[in-house]
Amino acid sequence: MDDIWKATDEELLLRVGAVQHELNTLSASLVPLVAELMTRGLAKVKGYRDTADLLRSVQNVARSTAKERVRAAEQLSPLYLITGQQVDPQLPVLAEAFERGEVTAEHVRVIQSVLASIPPHLDTHRPALEAELVQHARGLDPDAVAKLGKRALAVLDPDGPRPRDPRPSRNRLTLRPLGNGVEARGWFDTESAAVLRTALSPLTVPVPPVDGAEDQTRDERSTAERNGDGLVELARRMIGVGVLGTEAVQPVQVSVTVPLDTLTAREGAALLGFGEGGLAAVIAAEEARRLVCDARAVPIVLAATGEPLFVGRESRLANRAQRRALAQRDGGCAFPGCDIPPQWCIAHHVVHWIDGGRTDLVNLVLLCRHHHSMIHKGDWVVEMDGGFPVFHPPPWIPGGPRRNVLHRPDLVGRIPEQAAREPVPL
Repeated sequence: MDDIWKATDEELLLRVGAVQHELNTLSASLVPLVAELMTRGLAKVKGYRDTADLLRSVQNVARSTAKERVRAAEQLSPLYLITGQQVDPQLPVLAEAFERGEVTAEHVRVIQSVLASIPPHLDTHRPALEAELVQHARGLDPDAVAKLGKRALAVLDPDGPRPRDPRPSRNRLTLRPLGNGVEARGWFDTESAAVLRTALSPLTVPVPPVDGAEDQTRDERSTAERNGDGLVELARRMIGVGVLGTEAVQPVQVSVTVPLDTLTAREGAALLGFGEGGLAAVIAAEEARRLVCDARAVPIVLAATGEPLFVGRESRLANRAQRRALAQRDGGCAFPGCDIPPQWCIAHHVVHWIDGGRTDLVNLVLLCRHHHSMIHKGDWVVEMDGGFPVFHPPPWIPGGPRRNVLHRPDLVGRIPEQAAREPVPL
């Protein structure tokens, strides 16, 4: 590793990924070892309370870590009967992926936890859910897999566990003076909370940094602070105009003026105009291409002499019906592992509109601002497959092509071909 400074960026990233694969393989190698400890009953032989207590001493790890390793051995290792007959592991798909180093020990813990939450009357769904979670774990981090599993269980068992308090509760909001302000506390039923969150959504979007500004600090407000500001703004609008107003399909309207040779070469500068009477700003041509689908922008292509050759039409923008269809199909940002809701996303052209891409559902995908910028950098590639967006990672990220089903837990465990054939309602 002494020559690591000589590595290119891609080589360095590949090495980091390779080390993680080695760590996964080493973690998986513990499974048969711990299983053999249990089979031999060495914990009792050596005077320990249980196998987890033995591992704490032998490996010098926390008891919680030791218990996780024992649990992995119990469910991922085959059992051998007195007759010598082998019994398959409880979670064979997870066991195989872990042995190959395709998933981490954290993935194992998360998937075990999700499967343990399946109620008895839905136990027949366990194999399909295990296979689906393992498949997505190859491309999603453990936190995302946990969210996916929780949402999939909610779809399988929408009634959930029986509430402790069967008495119906009513919406309530308490405003109590506290210090130089007022403390608000409340409770809303699920339907009312959905209505409130929908109304607050356009007013609580994080404020992005201004491109080109010296101060590139992000919106430092917490979610609770943004919700508070949004609620106050909602009240101001209702008092002032009597209506809430609508959330625009696109946040801004701009014009991008770029010479034809610059547009073709994707190098050089373009002019970005901010609304009526706004001063134009000079930006890179590639940045202008990104803004064309990030905002309500109209591209204006100039000849070498300066006269306009082509003025783009607003028909390149996804209309309201298409936005609704995209929200139903993608559910939000389609980038793997992202849980940003659809109203905070833009409709990105898979084949850029300037390059001849059509404003059709088969050429549109919802992306949040962060992942939209990431796609434009070119490391990740998105394409449509069977009516759904599929993302291809750069070579230094293992796992191959992947989809984001965090927003569509109803598709988990189903045959992809069947899901792809379902019509998308407009």
